Amino acid sequence: MALSNQKGVSLVELMIAVVILLFVSLALMQTALMSIEANMKNVLRDEAVSVADGRMSEARNLTFTALADTLQPDALADSTLTAAACPASFWTTFGPRGGVLLRKSLRNWSTVSFCTNRDVINLGSQNKQVTINVGWSYRGQDFSHAMTTIVGMK
Repeated sequence: MALSNQKGVSLVELMIAVVILLFVSLALMQTALMSIEANMKNVLRDEAVSVADGRMSEARNLTFTALADTLQPDALADSTLTAAACPASFWTTFGPRGGVLLRKSLRNWSTVSFCTNRDVINLGSQNKQVTINVGWSYRGQDFSHAMTTIVGMK
């Protein structure tokens, strides 16, 4: 006696379910990769803000007359870096004058070179505008961050 109402899953139904599961998994993995990429860009931007803040603190600690369009070497500078480590767009925009190059390790797995530049504009005899520019490259893309303040004669 043959059973006409057999219960179970056929091989075709199983293959269709596996293909659907594969497509859902690929979509989830793509979303996760995009999230990781955005997170890394944010980590780099946070680090650039930290670098700019350090450079700005250095500029604020200089006397008003010593605040010129050059950077003095400091403990943050990494002498093993050269201008070639900086994004080409950074040097095209800001030029090599007064730059300090820094290498930072992020999350114990990646080392990123940050290029800094300080620009000082006299706003009369009592005030100067100080701008710190930070540039870096990530995955073939150039990024930059700028921080500006006004310093007055004390």
